[in-house]
Amino acid sequence: METDRRIDKLLTKKNLIILGIVLVIGIFSVSSALTKEITIKDGDKDIVVAAKFSNVEEVLKKGKIELTEHDQVLPALDTKVNDGMAITIKRAHPVNLEVDGETKEVMTAYETIGDILKEYEITLGESDRVEPEMEAVIMPYDTIKVIRIEEKRISEKVVIPYQSIIKHNDSLDKGKANVIQKGKNGEKQVEYVVLYENGEEVSKILKEEKILVAAENEVVEKGTAQYLATSRGAVRFRNAIKMSSTAYDASFESTGKNPGDKHYGLTKSGTKVRPGVVAVDPKVIPLGTKLYIKSLDSKWPDYGFAIAEDTGGAIKGNKIDLYFENTQDVKRYGRRNVEVYVLE
Repeated sequence: METDRRIDKLLTKKNLIILGIVLVIGIFSVSSALTKEITIKDGDKDIVVAAKFSNVEEVLKKGKIELTEHDQVLPALDTKVNDGMAITIKRAHPVNLEVDGETKEVMTAYETIGDILKEYEITLGESDRVEPEMEAVIMPYDTIKVIRIEEKRISEKVVIPYQSIIKHNDSLDKGKANVIQKGKNGEKQVEYVVLYENGEEVSKILKEEKILVAAENEVVEKGTAQYLATSRGAVRFRNAIKMSSTAYDASFESTGKNPGDKHYGLTKSGTKVRPGVVAVDPKVIPLGTKLYIKSLDSKWPDYGFAIAEDTGGAIKGNKIDLYFENTQDVKRYGRRNVEVYVLE
C-alpha cells in the first residue's frame, strides 16, 4: 500500500510538470499569433514595425510617425490591421489658391483640383470655371484659380444724339450758315447681357433696343458763294483752277489761217475772235463759261474777265490760251501761270 501511494505522488508531480510545459507553449503560441508585422510607406521611406496592433493608428504610434492636419493615411486610421499589410502616408504639400478675391497658400495631399476644392469646401457655381482645368494634376506650389462667372441683364435708357444735315446754298456767302431746323435728341431703351469674371466686366452684348422718342435731325444750310475782288468790284465764282497759260492772236502763226480763209478770225464757238476770248479744253472748262484770269506773275497784270469760246490742238488739261490783238503781245507773254476763276 505504501508503495502504491509513492507511485501516485510521482505521477501527480509529473503531470503537473507536463501541464506547465503545455501552458508555457500555449501562451507563447498565442503571443506569437497576436504579433503583426506591418510596413509603413512614408514617401521614399519604408518602415517595418512588429507588435500587437488592433488598427492603423496604433501602428503609426508604434512607428513614431507624426502627421499634420492635411496628411493622408491609407487605409484610414481606424482600419483594423492584418499581418503583412502596408500603410501608405501621403504628405501634404503647399499650393496657391486664388478664390473670391483672396490668394492664400494651403496644404493638401490631393493632386487634382476637384479634390482640393472639396477639401477646403469651395463650391463652384454652374458657370464658374477653374484654371487649370479640373482634371489637371497639381504639383507643389502650383496656383489654382477659381473664376466666378456672373451674367446679368441690364436695362437702361440711352440718349439718341441728333444728326446735323448740311445743305449747301450757292446763294449764301461761303462761311455763312443758317439753322433751318433745330435738332432734338431722342431716347431709347436698351437691354444688355453683361458677363462678369470675378466681378470685372468682360463682355457686354446688346440684346434688344426700343426707340422711345425718335431724334429730330438738325438742318443747317451753308453758303458756298465765293467772291473775287476785281477792278469792277466783287464777283462771285464757283471754283478756281491753277493753269499754265499761253497767248495767241489771229495770225497764221497762231491759227494756221490767213485773211480770206474759211473760218478765219472765228472761234470754235463760231463767234468773232476778240480780246477776252480764251481757248480751253472743254473737258475741263465747258465752252461758254465766263471766267476771270488772275496772273500769278507779279510782272504781268491780270488778263481779267474772259469767256471760253475757243479750243486749240495743244490746249489739253489744265492749259489755257489767251487771245491778244497783236503778235508782239503774244511773243512777250510767252508762258505764265494763272489762276482761272469760274464765275457764276
